[in-house]
Amino acid sequence: MNLNIGEVLSRAVQITWRNKSYWGLVILPMLVNFVGIPLYFIPLFFLDENGSGVPVFFENPVFIVFFFIFHIVFILLTITLATYGYSALALGIVRLERGEEKTSFKQLLLDAKTYFPRMLGVMFLTTFVIGAIFSAIFGCMTLFGIVTAGIGFICVQPLFILMYPVMFILQAFMEQAQAAVVADGMGVTEALTKAWELLKTNFWRLALLSLVVYFAMSVLSGIIVAPFMIPFFFFPFFLESNNFDPTTFGLAMIGIMLILFPLMALVQGVAVTFMKSVYILVYLRLTGSPSSAVLVEATA
Repeated sequence: MNLNIGEVLSRAVQITWRNKSYWGLVILPMLVNFVGIPLYFIPLFFLDENGSGVPVFFENPVFIVFFFIFHIVFILLTITLATYGYSALALGIVRLERGEEKTSFKQLLLDAKTYFPRMLGVMFLTTFVIGAIFSAIFGCMTLFGIVTAGIGFICVQPLFILMYPVMFILQAFMEQAQAAVVADGMGVTEALTKAWELLKTNFWRLALLSLVVYFAMSVLSGIIVAPFMIPFFFFPFFLESNNFDPTTFGLAMIGIMLILFPLMALVQGVAVTFMKSVYILVYLRLTGSPSSAVLVEATA
């Protein structure tokens, strides 16, 4: 089927702006994430007094193990909550695009549980594969740099530029798989296969759309968040000052984050809603997905 990129982007903007409640499906999981982030600054309050800069918090192996486990659990919880929110968001966009009556925020959260396990499966599989690919690439680069006494790091710099197009394509693949789960009720393997077929047959159009979405999200985030990042540029000067107080520094960081993070959550809510709308619209346009799939799944 023909894909009008301009029409898709225009429709995605309309969906994003006219359905502001959808932003909350992205914001709520992020707020949970933000609540846990200040805990990472707890070690600042336990800096030793001899000036070595090593938190006494980490001198106890029990605390090291606890901090490591907390980090893993926190990441898994963040991915799980975000995936559930994305499931509800995708469901809302699909229903809206198929001309169904607008579903309430609460109902979307309730209906999303039907798709959540498969969406989580797609998320973990794609994240694992993507992580393995990039780990292998960066591992080879690091090994090459060590063997060549650092010269290799200079030689591989152009490869980092090529990583961006790869990330765009992988993002498109993952989003098409997630759209297949909600729009056509596919299982994990079936959705990944469908996404691969769409990527092969529409490679350049998906690559172009991914590039446009990436820059749109970057510009939006940069314009709104950049002014609030200015204080962070002055922190190195405070760290070098003789009057540096770790406790005051930690409190200042927490205060700034309490202001900055809700704003970032709002920006991310708008950006992700737009991104999801684009990729779901692309999937529906390319596949001509039947309008009954979501209704059947939600009422099953």
